[in-house]
Amino acid sequence: MRFDGSLPAFRARCTQARRALPWLLSVCLGLPLAGQAEQVAATPKPVPIPLSALVPQPQAVTTQAEQAPFILNAQVFVQSTEALSVPARVLAQSLDLHMLPTGAAPASGATRIRFEQLSLDSKVSGAYRLKIGSEEVLIQAAEPSGAFYATQTLLQLLPQEAKRTLSAGRFELPAADISDAPRFEWRGIMVDVARHFHDVKRVKGVIDQMALYKLNRLHLHLSDDQGWRLAIKAYPKLSTVGGRGDHSRPDAPAQFYSADDIRSIVRYAAERYIEVVPEIDMPGHSGAAARAYPEYFDGLVTFNPAKPETYHFIDTVLGELAALFPGRYIHFGGDEVWVEKTRWAQMPEVVAMAQDLTPAGQAPQMKFVEAEFARRMVQLIQKHQRVPIAWDEVIAAGLREGMVVQWWRMDHPEAVLTALNQGQSVILSPSDRMYLDYAAGLGEPGAPWEGNTGGPVSVEKIVAWEPMPEGLGEAQRQRVLGIEAPLWTENVRSEAYLQFMLYPRLAAVAEVAWRQQARSEPKAFVKRLAPHIARWKAQGLNVRGGLADAHQYRLH
Repeated sequence: MRFDGSLPAFRARCTQARRALPWLLSVCLGLPLAGQAEQVAATPKPVPIPLSALVPQPQAVTTQAEQAPFILNAQVFVQSTEALSVPARVLAQSLDLHMLPTGAAPASGATRIRFEQLSLDSKVSGAYRLKIGSEEVLIQAAEPSGAFYATQTLLQLLPQEAKRTLSAGRFELPAADISDAPRFEWRGIMVDVARHFHDVKRVKGVIDQMALYKLNRLHLHLSDDQGWRLAIKAYPKLSTVGGRGDHSRPDAPAQFYSADDIRSIVRYAAERYIEVVPEIDMPGHSGAAARAYPEYFDGLVTFNPAKPETYHFIDTVLGELAALFPGRYIHFGGDEVWVEKTRWAQMPEVVAMAQDLTPAGQAPQMKFVEAEFARRMVQLIQKHQRVPIAWDEVIAAGLREGMVVQWWRMDHPEAVLTALNQGQSVILSPSDRMYLDYAAGLGEPGAPWEGNTGGPVSVEKIVAWEPMPEGLGEAQRQRVLGIEAPLWTENVRSEAYLQFMLYPRLAAVAEVAWRQQARSEPKAFVKRLAPHIARWKAQGLNVRGGLADAHQYRLH
């Protein structure tokens, strides 16, 4: 039924909305429907998230206890200027509220959620203001992303306790004035789908939680020694042969994303203001591609950098990658080449290349070959009108090209300063603070590598971190794009374990990426996190709420 503005139609529309409310709450807010009583009894009772427990913490919150709360029910209208109509329409659809046409006025006495475009003072896009009054919820933002983040704050405040919601037929939102803006442009999560494949459904589930916590970059590690996870039309064996196996089962059937799968993920993320960044790791970590097309490799897992055909192969792959991923960035890896473990020194053409690149009078040095390969990757990616990204080893190899450097080696902090001094931008992902494959608590499962230095990568350790390096000038600070938390999956096979390693630490990453103040007080953050953990568990996600939740993985 369409609303034509008449009183009978208005009443019919409200009745229709009330009847649909149970189903909508189930779909949009994760609440159970009738007939799911056994599941309800088996899950913790969720609690509303109060203003004081919002994550990430807003820049400024002013409560207005003297005002009556805003009553959100089926009679509330959503109204927006054209510029913010997309996030407004999404909110209206998610709550089954009527969206007024642009310029139309609601009926006399009706309450509304109103979107208004307004320039806000923020260096990073995504700022918003959310004013909750008794008669109106006002969302102000300069651009759609800011309005979207305001709706995510609003959704966090909505209670999810099924009996109260369905018996009262309404929500109460406390009167408040929230002014908020992100600190960093880059607020990311990386999921390694190469070591163990994680399908479209799992990736979209991660996107849902990223959106709620205002994260905006999803980095997909699509290739490694264990598997190649993307169909490439020009080289079908990359997926059909390179896609076979994973870290646990070298003989596993081929698993990979089709072009339609990628388009679906990219579109789903874009609707939630998240940009998907693809990574094809080169020249090392390329064993899966080497199994499919050994003629471009060194006989092991590293590209042959002296063969012209190698660059034609890579250029073709990058062309298809750019067509599938419309975002601004392509990541080419560049990490852990370990030239002494390659066969480069036994390949005459690579030795000759090293001699040409090494200053006169010195023995051939393979680090110059590594840097030259990375330089050519930068050129090829720029040819496809994308910004190149690589891990910080490319700096150690001597690469000076304009690009983005992702710093992960915590024991090489000099790489950050070197990159910034060379005019390159930086993403901060130190393994001892940001690697989500490491244990979240003492004695818990997780990767055994160097990120365990200084103790587990716990929620407390994450939020106690101040990302911005000390002593930087303003121009250098502007080139620190933000932070990203990688989840490598050598040990992460199942969806349940993927969730266990992500939640609640994803929320801690979001806190550090968004907040304006440095170093959240860990105990206070853990207290704020409690209702979020309860809500996640009520939705059926496998969340680490404490050490007891890790017991199921003692033999993982």
